[in-house]
Amino acid sequence: MTELLEVSGLCTEFVTDAGIIRAVDGVSLSVRKGETLGIVGESGCGKSITSLSIMQLLPKRIGRVAAGQIRFEGRDMLKLSPKEVRNIRGNRIAMIFQEPMTSLNPVFKIGRQISESARFHLKLGKKEAAERAVEMLRKVGIPRPEKIAQQYAHQLSGGMRQRVMIAMAMVCNPQLLIADEPTTALDVTIQAQILDLMRELQEKEGMSILMITHDLGVVAEMCDRVVIMYAGQIVEETDVATLYSKPLHPYTQGLLASLPQLAGDSDRLTSIPGQVPNPANLPNGCRFAPRCPRRIERCEQVRPELLEKEPGHRCRCLLVEEEIS
Repeated sequence: MTELLEVSGLCTEFVTDAGIIRAVDGVSLSVRKGETLGIVGESGCGKSITSLSIMQLLPKRIGRVAAGQIRFEGRDMLKLSPKEVRNIRGNRIAMIFQEPMTSLNPVFKIGRQISESARFHLKLGKKEAAERAVEMLRKVGIPRPEKIAQQYAHQLSGGMRQRVMIAMAMVCNPQLLIADEPTTALDVTIQAQILDLMRELQEKEGMSILMITHDLGVVAEMCDRVVIMYAGQIVEETDVATLYSKPLHPYTQGLLASLPQLAGDSDRLTSIPGQVPNPANLPNGCRFAPRCPRRIERCEQVRPELLEKEPGHRCRCLLVEEEIS
């Protein structure tokens, strides 16, 4: 498979009152044509900042990509002019955000918001763009799309708003769709409908998906490969089947152990003790060491590298390093 997106050594920094904070530290990943890559981790691990770095939507003046490359279709996005980036963003790469109400403009009708991208990127006339907007609403399963196109965001349910966001992202037939927690605020039934819709559109259009989530159930259902992030770094990467059958990193093992079980002797949920470290005060050695049940003395002193134990299976752990060596 050919790589559509290649991120190499990505470092993203923010200026804060506590100084310069590195929220993403040396992340390297790739998304192949037609596949779905999942990025998983707790809140604050850097997964959303990674996606915003790719889209170049970091807050101005306080956020910046300090190092690395973001190559999309062979071109380094970080070396393109703002105009060239705008021509790619929303066109070749589109993004669905976590909360539609913060992404949809409350004072413009739904149809106008969808048609704007079609007019800008596809150079359609006003009437053609409006027809394209209605067509996209119909494609994402919204009933009475002509009527919905004339309504405002607050008049729609959460599931309908998320479908509108997908229609807006898909209006230009992007090659890569970045979905940042697309089902978090929805009930279980609507979540399943949205995931089915995304999978159906992917099969029809042949696009790639970068799925950002904390839900391992979504990963099992949607993803081909998965990247596990912790404290701004990738700690494990493999295909989904291997992730569930043979997780290597203690953090990944902890995440899987914390999933609710349908059968068992105890109704108590397993949890990972402690919290994600403050990026302004990271541990000297392994960043997961303070919470790791398997840590040894070296873990608190030596920073592990992200190494490949088996083809396609990378892990950042000193215990795994010892097994490889």
